Amino acid sequence: MTANVIVVVERKFNYPRPRVFRAWTAPEEMAQWRGSPGWHVETGTVSSELKLGGRHHHVKVLGADPNVRVTTDAVFTEFFDPDVFVAKQRITGDDGIDPNVPLELRVEFSPQGPDATLVRIIQGPYDPEVAQYHAEGWEKELGRLEEFLGKEAGR
Repeated sequence: MTANVIVVVERKFNYPRPRVFRAWTAPEEMAQWRGSPGWHVETGTVSSELKLGGRHHHVKVLGADPNVRVTTDAVFTEFFDPDVFVAKQRITGDDGIDPNVPLELRVEFSPQGPDATLVRIIQGPYDPEVAQYHAEGWEKELGRLEEFLGKEAGR
C-alpha cells in the first residue's frame, strides 16, 4: 500500500504552554512519559539538540519483550519554543512503518487562556491499515503526558 494517511490527534492540557512544551522537548522529561502503556523510553537513549536543524534520538522498548525496540532518529525542520516543532523522522523497528519512508511529525502548542494548552499532533504519511493504530497510540501517550504533568504539579 501507499503511505498516504496523515494522523491528527489533539488534547487540551491545563498547564501553561512553556511547561507542556518542555515536557515534549527536554530529554529528561520526555523519557518519563513517552511510549504507549507497556512501552517505555530506554533510559539514556534520548538526545535532542533543541534548534532548527538539531537532531533528536530515542529508543522505545516493549516491557513484555525487551528485544522489541523502536528507534526514532529525527531532524528538526522547524523549532519555535513554545509554539511548535516539526521533525523529519526515520523510525526503525516498527513493522507498520517503512524505515525508508520518512515521517513528518508536527506538534503545535496553542494557548487556551493563560494556563491551558491545546496540543495538536500531525504525523504521517502512514499506510492506511496502520494509521488508526498509531492515532490510538498517540492518544495513549497523551494520557501518560497528562499523568506526568499531574504528578509534577501534585494533582
